[in-house]
Amino acid sequence: MASLTHGCISSGVTVKEYPVAASQYFYHEGVNAVYLDGSGHVTLALSATATLLGIAIVPKGRGAGTSDAYWLSSATAGEDRIAVVTDPNAKFLLPASTTVTAAMKGGAYDLISVNNGTATTVNVGASITDVFIVEDLGLNYGGSATDAIVRINPAKYQAD
Repeated sequence: MASLTHGCISSGVTVKEYPVAASQYFYHEGVNAVYLDGSGHVTLALSATATLLGIAIVPKGRGAGTSDAYWLSSATAGEDRIAVVTDPNAKFLLPASTTVTAAMKGGAYDLISVNNGTATTVNVGASITDVFIVEDLGLNYGGSATDAIVRINPAKYQAD
């Protein structure tokens, strides 16, 4: 089930399907940045993740989970598959850690995420891993003052 508020705002993007690592929580109402682990399984990107494969398209339902808020992958790695937007030109509407300003446009920022079913947030207060580039204010695309239009930093894309 796709988020009604946040997600990919680009059309005609490249999407690929991958096997999923064990016990990954993908939040329905938000954006879920991912990377490939050493076994080639999609894994939810956490705050310290330095490269990204793309943004997952979350399946409908609960998967192996018990909450309608997220889809949980199987406890067995590779048993489930998930689609991922891997297009380097794709833009996404994401929630941000604070109000997004015009001065942030073009800046590289980190992500905030934990593997507990909460969505990825753009950390516009930090620039260490620099995985996202802020392209515009979310307000300009129907979002709120604490939303940003981002793309994955080309220097931080993970090859599959």
